[in-house]
Amino acid sequence: MVYFTRAALAALALAALLGAGHPAVAQDEARPLVIGPTRLFTIRTGDTLNGRQLSVQERLNHIQDILPRHLGGPNGKITTKKWGDRVHLYMNGDFILAVTPADARATGYKTAEQLAPIWVADLQRGFNEAHVRITGSK
Repeated sequence: MVYFTRAALAALALAALLGAGHPAVAQDEARPLVIGPTRLFTIRTGDTLNGRQLSVQERLNHIQDILPRHLGGPNGKITTKKWGDRVHLYMNGDFILAVTPADARATGYKTAEQLAPIWVADLQRGFNEAHVRITGSK
């Protein structure tokens, strides 16, 4: 009996060690969205977008790819579009993030529609704080 217990514990320890170092596991951990010096909110779940699985890190990477395109421009307006039980967020018309029912549940909200305005306000705050304002004087 002791042999089986030790073997089971050894197998669990090995699985934990191998699983912790696996990149897919690490990418699905909750991570904060940081724009410049400002921490905005935490993305806690992956998503499936257009049939493609996105990890938490891939969702953050997409935001980090889109947002800088608009930081030097004259304005940054975030709009929303309801898409089934999700809400898609756009920065000046460019898709930036989908707020999903899983995101809502992970943050204590009942629906994506309840969470979306909070993420919109946070994204807008992050944009406003990191936005490069160009003046007309030389």
